[in-house]
Amino acid sequence: MRLTKFLFGLSDLCAWMLLTAAVLAVVAVLFVGPGPEGARAAPVSSFASMGQALLWLLVAVGAYLLTRRRPLGVPMVVLPALVWALQGNVMVALIYAGAALLVFLTPLWLVWREVRRQA
Repeated sequence: MRLTKFLFGLSDLCAWMLLTAAVLAVVAVLFVGPGPEGARAAPVSSFASMGQALLWLLVAVGAYLLTRRRPLGVPMVVLPALVWALQGNVMVALIYAGAALLVFLTPLWLVWREVRRQA
């Protein structure tokens, strides 16, 4: 019980930090402009910018759902790993997905296991 409480506290802390970073990413993509693509003078379409903003908005919603102990937030938080894997950054995707699943899924799994044991 004490371990579960500690892990939920750690999960909440990470979820709030991820929520803040995701919201800042949405603001940066929409209002500041393109990142490395703009520095290379490569054209960046508004469709790509909106897609990236939508991705980080979904991550922010997922992080908020995780602070409310909703398991639906886990796949939403892992979405960037899927995008990175499709872009060819497999190692980065695996590291991010592994860390996110470890931090966010472990306390939910422990609670599920405790409930199943009591039932």
